[in-house]
Amino acid sequence: MNFFKPSKNDIVQVTFDDPAEYDTNYEPPGGPVECVVIGWFEEQTKDLIRIAWLKETKEKPYCGMCIPMGCVKKIKTISKSDSPMGFFLN
Repeated sequence: MNFFKPSKNDIVQVTFDDPAEYDTNYEPPGGPVECVVIGWFEEQTKDLIRIAWLKETKEKPYCGMCIPMGCVKKIKTISKSDSPMGFFLN
């Protein structure tokens, strides 16, 4: 599946299937669990997308996740890094 690649530090919403989400359910799911995560876009390759949801000012991402591209269903840009909401990233 092809996705539009966001710019670094855009705030994005990624919808993905999490095949490992079996440990947080009381009843076993019938397959992968659909999840949504929101964070700053860091990197996208043919294999993964990396986002951060906690950053220190003037530092590298502090906490985030890598999602295999094969699990990604949708990538939506919520705020561009050059918008007024992105001012604290510079």
